[in-house]
Amino acid sequence: MHAHIEKLYSIAGKDYRRIIGLMSGTSVDGLDIAVCGFIGNGMDTAITVEHFKTVPYNDDFKKEIKSVFSIKEVDLEKLCLLNPWVALQQAKMINDCLKEWGIKKVEIDVIASHGQTIYHAPASLHKQQKFGNATLQIGDGDHLAVATGIITISDFRQKHISAGGEGAPLAVYGDYLIFSKKMKIGFY
Repeated sequence: MHAHIEKLYSIAGKDYRRIIGLMSGTSVDGLDIAVCGFIGNGMDTAITVEHFKTVPYNDDFKKEIKSVFSIKEVDLEKLCLLNPWVALQQAKMINDCLKEWGIKKVEIDVIASHGQTIYHAPASLHKQQKFGNATLQIGDGDHLAVATGIITISDFRQKHISAGGEGAPLAVYGDYLIFSKKMKIGFY
C-alpha cells in the first residue's frame, strides 16, 4: 500500500484525531484556523475545539482575491497564478499558528481546507438550462499539504455539487454534531 494511503487508513482507525479546519469566507477578511479533536465517527462523533484564531488578510491579499472574486470575466493567467499563491499564504498562516500554539506538525492528522470561493454559480441563479450547479475555489490543497507537511483534504464544495447539492455541504452537519448534544467539559 502507498505510504500516504496507509497513513490515511491509520488516521481513520485512531480513537482520537486532531484536524485543522480552515475557512475563508466571501468577506475576504481573514482565514479562520481551528484545531479540533475528534472522537468517534458518523452521528456518534464528538468534537472539541482546542485552538481557534482568525488570521486577518493583509491589504495585498484582499486586493488579489478581489481582482478575481465574483467577476464573470477574469484574467485566466492571474486566476491560475492565484490558486497556488493563496495556498502558500494560508500555509504560512497555519505554520505560524502551530508555532504560536506550541503544536508540532506531526501532532496534526490532517488539514481540512474549504478553499477561497471566488465564484459560486448555482443553477437557480445562472439560469442556463444545460448547466447544473457550479462553484470555484482557489487555494490548492496540494500546495497547502507540501508547504505545511500535513495531509490535506480539500475541495468540499465540488464534491457536494457532484453529489447533486449546491455546494454548501458541511456547515449544517458540523453544527448538528457540535450543538445537538448537551455539552460537558471537554468531549460530550
